[in-house]
Order: sequence, then structure tokens, then C-alpha cells
Amino acid sequence: MTGKFQATDSVQGQIRHRRKLGKRLFFIDLQPLEGDKVQILFRCDDHSVDPLDLQDLYRDARPGHVVRVDIGPTADPEEDTKPYKVWQSNALIVLEPYSLDGQTFVMDKPLGADKVRKTIRQWDGSHKNKSDMYCKYWLNQRTCLHIDTCPFQHPTEEEFKKARETWVEERLAIRRITTHDPNDPHQSKKPHALRAMVFAEWIKNTFFDRSDSSLPTVLDVAGGKGELAMFLSRGFGIPAVVVEPKIRKRPDYWYTRLQRLMAKHDEGGPGQGLTWPSPVEPTYLHRMLDGAFLSDHAELLQNVSLLAGLHADQATEPIVDVALQLGKPFAVVPCCVFGHENRSRRLSTGEPVLTTEDLVQYLCEKDTSGRGHVQKAYLDFEGKNVVVYWIPSS
Repeated sequence: MTGKFQATDSVQGQIRHRRKLGKRLFFIDLQPLEGDKVQILFRCDDHSVDPLDLQDLYRDARPGHVVRVDIGPTADPEEDTKPYKVWQSNALIVLEPYSLDGQTFVMDKPLGADKVRKTIRQWDGSHKNKSDMYCKYWLNQRTCLHIDTCPFQHPTEEEFKKARETWVEERLAIRRITTHDPNDPHQSKKPHALRAMVFAEWIKNTFFDRSDSSLPTVLDVAGGKGELAMFLSRGFGIPAVVVEPKIRKRPDYWYTRLQRLMAKHDEGGPGQGLTWPSPVEPTYLHRMLDGAFLSDHAELLQNVSLLAGLHADQATEPIVDVALQLGKPFAVVPCCVFGHENRSRRLSTGEPVLTTEDLVQYLCEKDTSGRGHVQKAYLDFEGKNVVVYWIPSS
């Protein structure tokens, strides 16, 4: 659905600056072939652009690219009071991608930024002097394209190491606060590095009854090296099969790290013991979970007790769909959405699936043909920790 915006002209030029304001609005500053720079805004909150199309436009509008943009007047009269021309757009074509031997394009200052600000607004609304802060580009890449005029600090040697550690800790703390989910019961969570072990233990406790003498099998789809499968099999004695098209190297230190994590979990100590609790070994199938796999491994799938995926990216929804098709339980922990690759996804409200929260809701709304509801729970680790699961009703 599109709004009332109508393009009345087009302009061609080079993108000199790009900035994003949330998920529904971004600006570019364009230097036309002739005349002064203009500012062009793209938005989806007025329904002039589909939210997924807006994401595509943002990806295409890379600084340095020469583009042609369809433009029209904005609906906000305040834009007419600015000392530069502001247009709105809903279409952009890249005419000449920026390329200069791999060098990063150095953006101009944004239009309207002639006044030098000595402070910067923080995540909590407070303001902090730039001179008291470290340059994020310097800490991340050890380079700053504006180092001669940059108002931020650029520490060196030992001070750099300490400054980077402090900066990373602060960023992680802020992320924990800003991404806090009031419905998440876990307050002091385990590190993100323990996610596979936490998920494996949750699977054991949720799906497998110790009094059941049958031997379950878990299909770990898009499992990478197989961390989840290792903890399921070697840690908890649950046979697991990793379905992963890419052949991943598993060096000795990788096994050692997992063993130490398991020992630390079991003993509550430093994790120095290097003996796995179970002799069960995971197996690997370097295949995609597709129609050919379902046909070639029909016997395996008949005996599978659970299909699982931990941050399985594009494989997350196929895991759910295959499990529903086979009538098998599933448990997935969604992470990346890949909305631009799955434009047909829609929530029951008609809204597109744009965020991880949307994806969780979308999976929970899957049709189970009357065999119970898809549920969700929270896992005890940092990061994307919502597990979506289904236990078919008998």
C-alpha cells in the first residue's frame, strides 16, 4: 500500500551523505550535476514506501554512488523553512557504483550541520562532551578519516588497549539495558558463548524424559561445526545429527574448549576436567534441509524425535515447516530475519516481518492443523534468547 506521495521530477547526482533515523526514515544529501546539494528523505511511516522496499532503498543508497532519484515535495511544511532544498522520494536507481580501489568513501558533513556541537546525545537522553569520549572509528579500526579535526579522543599504546576494553564493556552494558525484555525471567544471564550448552540442556529438560528408555535423536539443522550436537550427545547422551551443507573444520582446541565449558557447567568450577559425561558421538550430514534430503533420508526422519536450530539464519523457517509437515516436535532460536529475502511473510495483522520479535510472532502463528499451539520461552543466555517450540498434541 502506498500513500499520497507523488514524484514530480527526478534528479541525478552523487550521494555525499546518508543517515538513518530509526527503521522507518532515512536521508541522503545529494550533489546534483549542477547546482547546490539537496536533501532527500525516504520514509515508510506515511505508506509511501513498503517497509521492506525502504530497507532495499537504504542498501542501494550507498555514499559515493551516482544515482537518479525520483523526487517530489514533502508533506511537512517545516522542511520549506530550511536553508537548503528538501525533497521526498520513493524510488532510486544506481547509475554508477562508487569504486576507488577499495578506499572508503569519506562522507561530507550532513546538510544543516554548520553549527559545531561540542556535546552528543546519549542513549538515555543525557548529553556528554565529545572531548571526554573516545572516537569509535579509532577504537574499532585504529583509523579515523577525520583525525585532524575529530573532536573525540584517539588514545595510543597501552591507553588504547584499556580504552577499547572500557568502550566495549560500556557498549555491552548499554545493549543489555536497551534490549531488556520485561517478559524475560532471566536477570543475570550466562555469556553468549554458552548459548549452545544452555539450549542443549533446555532441550533435554523440555523434550526428553529420563524415565523413557527409548533413544531419541535430534536433528541439528544448519548447525555449523556442531556445538549444539556436541553438548546434546557428549554432554547429555542424546544422539544428534548435524545437517550442515558446509564442511567446517573442527580443530582439537575446539573440542577442548567445549569440554571445558561442559566441565565448568557440571562442576561449577574452573572447568579443567576434560572428560565428556557421555560416549555418544554426533554424526554429520553435509546436506541442505530440502526436498531431496527428505527423500534421501526418509528412514532417518522417521526416527528423529526433534528438529532443532540455534541461530540458524535462513534455515529457521524451513526447520519449522518441515517439522510441521512431518508432525515432529521442533525448537528454534531465531536471530536474523532476512526480511528482504522473504517478502511474502506477513503477521496476522497484515504487517511485514521486519524484526526478530516479528519473526518469533510469525512462527508462533504457524498452522499446526489442530495439533496444539506453537509456544515460546526464554533461554538463560545473553543475546537473542527466545526459543520457539512445538510439541504436537496426541
